Amino acid sequence: MSDARLYEQLRKQAARKAARFHMPGHKGRPVLPELNFPFPIDYTEIEGTGNLYEGDEPILSAERDAARYYGARDCLFLTGGSTQALMTAIGAAVPEGGTLILDRNCHKSVTHAMALLDLTPVFVVPEPLDGMPGLLDAQDVEHALRQNPQASAVLVTSPNYYGILQNIPQLAEICHTHGVPLLVDAAHGAHCKAVGLPSPIEQGADLAAVSTHKTLPAWGQSAILLSSGRIPFDTLLETAPLFGTSSPSYLLLASIDLARAWLEGDGAQAYAQCAARVQALRREIAQVTAFDTLTEEKAPLDPCRLTIRCTNTNVTGQELSAILHADFAIDAEMADANYLVCICTGADTERDYARLMGALRDKRFCAVSKPHRQPLPFPEPERVCSVRKAWFGAKTTVPLGHSAGKICARPITPYPPGVPLVYPGERIRQVHIEFLRDGWYTDTASICVMDGDF
Repeated sequence: MSDARLYEQLRKQAARKAARFHMPGHKGRPVLPELNFPFPIDYTEIEGTGNLYEGDEPILSAERDAARYYGARDCLFLTGGSTQALMTAIGAAVPEGGTLILDRNCHKSVTHAMALLDLTPVFVVPEPLDGMPGLLDAQDVEHALRQNPQASAVLVTSPNYYGILQNIPQLAEICHTHGVPLLVDAAHGAHCKAVGLPSPIEQGADLAAVSTHKTLPAWGQSAILLSSGRIPFDTLLETAPLFGTSSPSYLLLASIDLARAWLEGDGAQAYAQCAARVQALRREIAQVTAFDTLTEEKAPLDPCRLTIRCTNTNVTGQELSAILHADFAIDAEMADANYLVCICTGADTERDYARLMGALRDKRFCAVSKPHRQPLPFPEPERVCSVRKAWFGAKTTVPLGHSAGKICARPITPYPPGVPLVYPGERIRQVHIEFLRDGWYTDTASICVMDGDF
């Protein structure tokens, strides 16, 4: 198939035999050998296979097994990733035209849900932590609920891309005192039960979107939506098809079921070893390389997320990522000016970790004394119009350097991590431009804005 260019490029990529410290969680290895030759089980909705959105068997039993594992009342399998899971959660919990209080660190798919459902966002900004979003202040969430009694739900991200875990029990108690559900974007936390951490539902959340492909060996796009039962399962079944295909892949559904079964078998030990290895790596990196790592002394962390700090070295996170890729065949998940983020899973091998440590010890990397530069504070947003109006209205593009005073029409979103820095309907001020210049964009970057004066 010489003309199958995408396929050939993927084969070339795989032939590099790189250490993959990025999603999907299987890292290109046959962790689930049952899927090595998938064609015989690639089905559609016929007698005996069930219908995902009808709550049919055998899918329902697989979902109940996952719900049991995660300590949830209900579980809905999905094939549109946590994007579909998040949008389903929001659509089920917040009525059209409603208000959603949300962590400013939420994924861009939340923006899409707000545009489609004409929702009004009320943001709570996490405390900054060494140039990354840190913990939410529970008092800020409490204040937002008091100031916005019309709000239908609260949405937070835990763990975030850097591995920081929010205080879900405390946030859930606040939400329930105000009579609203707590929704959690736990896309990066599918493995947490395997390392002894309770699921968001077990901590009091009402809905949790979980990507089974990010840190588990399930296939790309596979995800689950966990529920406490506060929102009826039938409502989730009715809402999910609004945001996903009417022909969900049975291969993806089967991979979710197999990944859960693996977690309850060999996967439990694999993840225990992964967590122990990451803890050792954090110490070793600090002791024998120019780099440092994010540790639990700073914030509660996902035990399997390795976030490497570059602030006191001669390279940025992006530069380190490029060198690792080009010279050491190591591919990281994400990099910014200050950090390199590695996703570690039960599929990684000792050789992968040794290759990473060998690269980080390379003599080209050295510690340097840099003047302490306080990261720019997150600019307080000014909402001018609804997300929906900004999204579907007339728009144009301008260079970032000429965007001051304009109204954002599309989320300005470095990807990864896929977190919008400016939302549709917000006015772009000079302080936003400075913030974006500080680590992501140049003055010539194209910004989509609303056409006209406001």
